[in-house]
Amino acid sequence: MGEAGKNPAGLREGIRGTLEAIRRSFSHAWDGLLHVYKTQRNMRLHTLFATLVGAACLVLGVGRVEVLMVSLAIAAVLVSEVVNTVTESLTDLMEPEYSELAKVTKDVAAAGVLLTSMFAVLIGIIAFYPALMDLPARLSSFLDSRIGWFTVYSVFVVVPALAGLTHPAAVDRARKKRMGGAEGGGANGGGAE
Repeated sequence: MGEAGKNPAGLREGIRGTLEAIRRSFSHAWDGLLHVYKTQRNMRLHTLFATLVGAACLVLGVGRVEVLMVSLAIAAVLVSEVVNTVTESLTDLMEPEYSELAKVTKDVAAAGVLLTSMFAVLIGIIAFYPALMDLPARLSSFLDSRIGWFTVYSVFVVVPALAGLTHPAAVDRARKKRMGGAEGGGANGGGAE
């Protein structure tokens, strides 16, 4: 039996250390997500569109399966934007001067976001089509039973996402100044921001 098994205090310290390590991991992940949100205009736009799609789900009263489909599509777009940001950052780190290969790398990463976004639009069409074909009844049901949820969702989710489009203006100005006024993602293009 290990040392921790013989000593309950050692076991507690081991658990505390593990929990602290997990907390730090989540903290680093949150910092990364905030970085992507603050520095990438497209991430802020994707977030706003995602909240608007959520509002449409509430207004139209789409079913759980459709909400799940839409949620997975939204998650895929957001993850692809994070991967695109990592690809662009690593490319700029590895190749600070212009390189055709670095440009291709960034363009391919951006193409991944484009394909994922097109897939998400297709999922949205499939998910919302039945509700749109029954629009008058859906709107009547919305006014009768879901308008309160919609109001709360709008105030606490949609409005902050809309405000987030303008929040990182200072971060973007500082970034452009640091890059010598360059527009876009470094010497190798890409960087839809």
